[in-house]
Amino acid sequence: MRPAQRDPNRLPPGIKAPERRKIWTPDAGDWATFDKYGAETNGEYTELTVSLAPGGANTSHWHGSYSETFTGSKGEVGIYSASTGRVTLKPGDSRTVPAGEIHHFFNPGTEEVELKIVLRPSVEGFEKGLYILYGLARDGKTHSGGIPNNLIHGAIVFVMSDMWPAGIAGIILKPVIIGLAAVGRTLGMEEDLLRRYWY
Repeated sequence: MRPAQRDPNRLPPGIKAPERRKIWTPDAGDWATFDKYGAETNGEYTELTVSLAPGGANTSHWHGSYSETFTGSKGEVGIYSASTGRVTLKPGDSRTVPAGEIHHFFNPGTEEVELKIVLRPSVEGFEKGLYILYGLARDGKTHSGGIPNNLIHGAIVFVMSDMWPAGIAGIILKPVIIGLAAVGRTLGMEEDLLRRYWY
């Protein structure tokens, strides 16, 4: 019996075209390179390298179904998590943030820094969501901090990525976000974003 063939449209962009493994966002001032997609690790993990400009940061958030391990590889990287507060990672230092814990990373210095991020298990929705967020930012369709201007676009990314805003506001907004994402899927907006930035 022949093995099932994968739909080429469902393969991550960097597998089809290696130059697409690396993506950029002007919002956080960073590059992300997908070293391993979940499709390459049987879903065990996703691994990426992030280069972060001075002052670059992402917003505080949490994930419900996967952990993130951050390892410094160049310069000093700041990591904030609810359990440890602010810590600085030097090259070789690691910090794992478990699923459900609020966190963000940042560059506190004046030089570009680099870190490795490993998600366990891999979540294809995270990979898709990052491509969409970075693509929207490059197209000028996000606010500072990387949040999409279009609320439905933002909801689609939050839900597919299992990425949720921090704090009480995030808890209150989660049902609204889920509802908006469902509207976006019904209207074909999710598929449009995937065609524009992922396929």
